[in-house]
Amino acid sequence: MELFEKSRIRLTFDGNGEFRLLCVSDYHAPAERDWDERLIRAEEALLDEARPHLFAILGDLTHDGALDSPDRLCRYADAIAGPMEAREIPWCHVPGNHDREAGLPIEVFARHSHCLSVRGPRELPGYGTYLLPVYPSDGGEIPRLLLWFFDSHTSTGAWAEQFGIPEPHEFRSRTDGFDRGGGVYHRQARWFWETDRRIEEMYGERIPGVMLMHIPLEEHRLVATNPSLTGLTGEIEESCGIPSMNPGLFAAAYERGDILAVVAGHDHINTFAGRYMGIELSEDGSLGYDVYGSDNLRGGRLLTFREADVRDFASEHMYLKNCPGAADFLFREGHDD
Repeated sequence: MELFEKSRIRLTFDGNGEFRLLCVSDYHAPAERDWDERLIRAEEALLDEARPHLFAILGDLTHDGALDSPDRLCRYADAIAGPMEAREIPWCHVPGNHDREAGLPIEVFARHSHCLSVRGPRELPGYGTYLLPVYPSDGGEIPRLLLWFFDSHTSTGAWAEQFGIPEPHEFRSRTDGFDRGGGVYHRQARWFWETDRRIEEMYGERIPGVMLMHIPLEEHRLVATNPSLTGLTGEIEESCGIPSMNPGLFAAAYERGDILAVVAGHDHINTFAGRYMGIELSEDGSLGYDVYGSDNLRGGRLLTFREADVRDFASEHMYLKNCPGAADFLFREGHDD
C-alpha cells in the first residue's frame, strides 16, 4: 500500500518558508434554482486576500440531492472550481453529510487540473478519506507537514447502511450538541494510527499534521463549552453538531503526538477555535449564500505554517467582510442571521 496518493501537484512550502491552508465549507447549492453567484465572488475575495497554497472545501457543497442532474452538477463544479483554476491555486474537498445524499462523485471535481481530491483507500467506508503531504521548499523528499482528510459520512442511516447494525441512540443532557450518527468511523481512526506509524518508521521521525473533516469531533464541544480553559476565540452562535458516538480519532491523534489542529465545518454560524490537550480544534463557519448563515461571520479558517518550526503555526478566522471589495456583494436582503 502506498503511503501517499499520487498527486498531479506537489504541495510545498514557498520561498519564504510558509504554507497557507484556507478552509471553507457549507456551500449548499439548492435544488429549486441555480446557486447564488455571490458564492463565487466570495471565493475570489478570500483567495485574493489569503493567497493560500491550498484551498480546502470541508463538505456540504450541495444540499440533499440538489445536483442529481449530471449536467447541472458539472456546471456547478466548473463554477466553484473557476476561481482556483484561474489563479492556479491547488484545491481539494471532502464530502459533507448533505453531499452523501446527493452522491457527489469525486471524479466530477478531480477532472479540474488543480483539484487534488481523491477517493482514498477503498478498504475504508465512504469516499474522501486521504492524505496529502507538504514538502520542504528546497525540494527534499521528507514531508514537513501532513494533511489528513476524513469523510465524516451522513447524519442519518449511516451505521445501518455501512455496517448493518442499529443506529446509535441520541441521549441528550444539559449540554446539547448531538447530530445522531454520522461522523468519522473508528476504522478511519485505525487507518490514521497505522498509516502515521508507518510514516514514522519510513522517515525515522513523526511528521506534524492537521486533520480536516466536515462533521466536528465530540472534543470540539469541549472547547465550545469550556471557553476559559481552552483559550477560545471567535464566535459560537449554535451548538456543535457532533456525532453521538466517539470514534476515538482525537485520542489517536493525542497519543501519536503529531497532530497540531483539527478543522471542521458543519455548523454554519460557529467560527471558534481553542486548544484541548495541546491540539487546536476549530470550525470554519459557512461560506454559502443558499443556506442559513451570518454575513458578519461568513469566511474561512486560515492556518499558516512556518517551515522553520511547523508546530508554531498561526490560526485565524478570515472574515469575508474584511476582504477588499466584499462589501459590494456580501450583505443580502431578507436573510436570517
